[in-house]
Amino acid sequence: MMRMALNPEQERLLKRVYQSLADRPLEPGDPFYEPIYQRPEGEDPVAMLKRRISYSDVESLHLFSGFRGTGKTTELLRLGAELEQQGYLVLYASALEYLSGSEEVDIVTMLMAVAGAFGEQIEKKTGTAVSKEGFWRRIGNYLSKTTLEVSELSPKLEIASPAKSILGELKAGLDLKVALKTAPSFRQKLHDFMANRLGELKREVNAFTEEGVKAVRDTRGQPGLQVVFLFDQFEQIRGSRTNEQAVIRSVERLFANYMEALRLPLVHVIYTVPPWLQFVLPGAFSIEILPCVRLWENDRQRSRYPAGWRSFREAILKRFTKEGFRRLFGTDTEIGQGMADKLIAQSGGHFRDLLRLFREATVLVGSWRPTLPMTPEVLQRAIANVRNEFLPISAADARWLAEIGKLRNTALPDSSPENVGRLSRFLDTHLVLYLTNGEGWYDIHPLIREQVEALARLPLPPKT
Repeated sequence: MMRMALNPEQERLLKRVYQSLADRPLEPGDPFYEPIYQRPEGEDPVAMLKRRISYSDVESLHLFSGFRGTGKTTELLRLGAELEQQGYLVLYASALEYLSGSEEVDIVTMLMAVAGAFGEQIEKKTGTAVSKEGFWRRIGNYLSKTTLEVSELSPKLEIASPAKSILGELKAGLDLKVALKTAPSFRQKLHDFMANRLGELKREVNAFTEEGVKAVRDTRGQPGLQVVFLFDQFEQIRGSRTNEQAVIRSVERLFANYMEALRLPLVHVIYTVPPWLQFVLPGAFSIEILPCVRLWENDRQRSRYPAGWRSFREAILKRFTKEGFRRLFGTDTEIGQGMADKLIAQSGGHFRDLLRLFREATVLVGSWRPTLPMTPEVLQRAIANVRNEFLPISAADARWLAEIGKLRNTALPDSSPENVGRLSRFLDTHLVLYLTNGEGWYDIHPLIREQVEALARLPLPPKT
């Protein structure tokens, strides 16, 4: 059978819709933004954070988390915009600009990265330099001075000693900001050298931060100006398969042992942290976690939750426009919405997967079944294609996932780095979803439910 080609106008429509379905953080005021968490029936972690900050005095520390693709950065930017409307100065930095996403992190590296980011962002946002030298040169001078003092006290230092090595690299014009992110050997030497001087480093960071806040207050003539610093994307520091457990342990140590050191004077600071932190340090501190959009209730039947469906329908309609939706799904409103609902149901309430499913259907219309409105076959193929990105699933993983689907909790055997890392991968890859209805709960992704149930029924292999 000869395939019909789409006309140029239809191709332009599909291209526009495809581009509108791009997964990207949305700035406040973006026409595609859907206030999913601001609805009366919703639970808004951003509102909780804003309230905690407003109830604090001049400084505070908060932890915020969300799983990949749930819109965490978009919601964090909304928080910043709302606080700015209330008169706060809000600074934003990505941790991945200052830290390696695949290496262990320690308190020395973290303090330097946070202070360096704070100094750069305050100058970028306000035009006010914290000091003539900036943080990187300032801390470089401090390290040079300190290593020289150590060398004078111990003139017979070996060539491999951290102090002598650091001093040599600093004299050679080492870029501290770049080294923190890209030079593991230097970071280790720096940590070894500063381990017994953490108090001195913290005082340097505190003094620099205070100078920055006071400089902006003086420049603006606002002595009571409050500053908020959003240190985003730290949750993406997760390591690789070869060092994942070591990275998990390093992040755990950082927050278990140095939480107070991560406070900044005169600043409300928010760190985005990995969601699994609550598994390894239960009850240690409060973490506001951004859930997936709840499309079903936490009951055996997974009864439909109408408010969640309304949110996703409206979000998709903003991307398509009413006319675009009618062109792609047909003029019969009930039939067209029913077709779109098939994709919404398979998204699991995960916003990134929602966009992936509709994007895949848009591509298939143009390349596989070039006819508008789209057909049910296109939807089934789109679902199958996105499902294939989740597969294969091992039988061992399927048994754990089936238990999660049955119990609606993590079914985590223990808090060992191995099991935490495995559960973290389930969450990062959306095999497992985090939802809330007053209390948090977990479920497996609708795209893989049938495959998980089938694999979990397979007999265990014989023990050798």
